[in-house]
Amino acid sequence: MNAAPPLDDVTVVCVTYNSSAILESMARTLGQFRNVVLIDNASDDETVARARLLLPHARIIERTSNAGFGSANNQAMAMVQTPFALLLNPDCTIAPPDVQRLLACMQRFPNAGVVGPQNWRSETVAQVSHRDAFFKPDTKDLSQLPEEVIKAEWIHGCCQLIRTTAFHRIGGFDEVFFLYYEDDDLCLRMGQAGYDCLLEPAARNFHRGGASSEPSIRTEFIKRFHYARSRQIAIRRYMGTGAARLHLTKLLLASVPAVLVYSLLLRRKHAIKWAAWGYAALAASLSLNVMPGRKGTKSKVGIQP
Repeated sequence: MNAAPPLDDVTVVCVTYNSSAILESMARTLGQFRNVVLIDNASDDETVARARLLLPHARIIERTSNAGFGSANNQAMAMVQTPFALLLNPDCTIAPPDVQRLLACMQRFPNAGVVGPQNWRSETVAQVSHRDAFFKPDTKDLSQLPEEVIKAEWIHGCCQLIRTTAFHRIGGFDEVFFLYYEDDDLCLRMGQAGYDCLLEPAARNFHRGGASSEPSIRTEFIKRFHYARSRQIAIRRYMGTGAARLHLTKLLLASVPAVLVYSLLLRRKHAIKWAAWGYAALAASLSLNVMPGRKGTKSKVGIQP
């Protein structure tokens, strides 16, 4: 068997947004790799300034507007000159030997377009890192970790080793997904193009989750809004207009009473979630391009029910 490609064949791509609080941890991880592209989605904190100090070897792209996670990755991937790219969230920690295991998997399976590691919340708590397509019923026990490389329809987007040629062949991320479900869509289109998406359980990545940007009520609302918006787009694309309309109707009917109940119970996080989901559903039903949290940009695609 041929040796796995060297680490110099990998460019680590990291998208930041108001990530100053976790920058030191991120820099310790990224500092272990020679090729790094960090692209910032118009942060209004000290992310870029601190990144320039902590990662002097990295190529840093400072965007003047936030057009979304997929859009930022596409711009960064246009700079990648290596055969492979590791798309890594800023709240992830992965060691070079584990990236080497992902590369070895790519070497073993030349038809692979995406290879992901087993993600962990801690040394003992695993995170679901693969599954069937989002629109299929859950029939597998995902709490049982695989012991060998497996093929999946979705690989968790927090850490993905990408074959650069495959990424460009399918056109990269679809930028209609501002945040969430862009990894589902990418994996599904990889499959449609004839590439495999694989999980390599021997590789470990530690993912804090929800720590990529500073937490706040505004941030929580924006994330929940985009989750609902992206799910609506994904359902319409992969399940059809009828399924999308049914999903939208259920969300509209449930959101108002849910906000009222959770507000009365003083469960703020749940109230914010349902308020954001309801706002997204209302915007979708009216086909409005109402996009909270985007600086200086407008949605190019309306949300159709």
